[in-house]
Amino acid sequence: MIGITCVPGKVYDFLYQFKRHFRCVQGCHFRIFCWFLVLLIIETGKGTIKSMNRIAPAPITYWAMMRMIRSGWWSPQDVLAEMVAQVLVLLPPPADSTLYLIGDSTQKGKRGQLHPLGRKLKTNDYEGYSFGFEMVILIASWGKYRLPVALAPVDPQIKGHQNILFREMIEKFIVPAWAHTVIVEADAGFAANKTFSLIEECGYFYVFAVARTRKFEDGKHLSDLATHLPKIHYRRVASYKPDGRRRDYWTYTRRAKLNGLGEVTMVLSKKRRNDSPKKIKVIVTNLKTATTGEILSRYARRWGVEVTIKELKTGLHLGQMQVTKEADRVERSVVLPVMAYLLLVKLYHHEEEFKGGWSLFKLKERFTADVFKEQLHRSEDRWKEKLNKLKVAA
Repeated sequence: MIGITCVPGKVYDFLYQFKRHFRCVQGCHFRIFCWFLVLLIIETGKGTIKSMNRIAPAPITYWAMMRMIRSGWWSPQDVLAEMVAQVLVLLPPPADSTLYLIGDSTQKGKRGQLHPLGRKLKTNDYEGYSFGFEMVILIASWGKYRLPVALAPVDPQIKGHQNILFREMIEKFIVPAWAHTVIVEADAGFAANKTFSLIEECGYFYVFAVARTRKFEDGKHLSDLATHLPKIHYRRVASYKPDGRRRDYWTYTRRAKLNGLGEVTMVLSKKRRNDSPKKIKVIVTNLKTATTGEILSRYARRWGVEVTIKELKTGLHLGQMQVTKEADRVERSVVLPVMAYLLLVKLYHHEEEFKGGWSLFKLKERFTADVFKEQLHRSEDRWKEKLNKLKVAA
């Protein structure tokens, strides 16, 4: 493989505005930060610091990269927030001026027992326990675009930290000027009463899945309705995914008053008419005029966060860096892949093939080709300059 000796010019030009956040000049943290993002994108191996250091230039040593991750002289969340604000304004707004904020949690298993945020994790009833750590991610979605805007690891020592992080992300997010309607979406794990109160205080709408343990205001359990409602009351409704594909569900819709939420539109949904009550999903929203099909179509946009998580883990090695002992180091290591994602969008958002949406893996291929092409031209110019000096000397 051709060795890379210089950060690409277009990368440095964009990242230079964030240099003021890296206060340790002696450690050259800004230069190493630029290299981190480049190496995360072009790395095709495990994504650990050691594997990335193998393709880094000789002056960028392994311990220099480790010191940059361990250093408390820069705030990853401040850099990420500014980077999000820079990239959001570059993408075209939707025709309906609607922005979706979608939250979810993801797990990264297979970590050592000394991990500061590690704990036993279980994905579902059909899989065993694994030792790892959990992260909360928030993405902004509109039209065919989706962009990660916040990510933070969960501290298992703090009760309800997952929902606390989610509320902080919603509160700190700066809505672009073109967004006249903001809809927050998440699964039942984020459906806390404080979260719904914050969403309404911000003037946003929500489409959430909720647990069946909730109660109506009259004291009756939601699980009783989902369990004993005869299937004759369900109606087949068509919904549409963001790419236009149709998906039909069997649904029952009604207005109801729930404890902690007030009056909402409630949708009981299942994939097949004869599915058991265990497979019923309960969706609530404060969109008063939305039809059942529109509610399901809006909730279907939540799949975008799953795709984004897969891209971050597979393409940008989210959670692969081996950092331990302090939780702050873990936070810096997991935020760097999100910054690399935003960097790719910034560099190629104007390309025709990416205006209708993009694939991270295509962006990686394009970036890698451009980096090595620029390195070849730089090496060629250097050899030409040496050859001209030799001709003059002769």
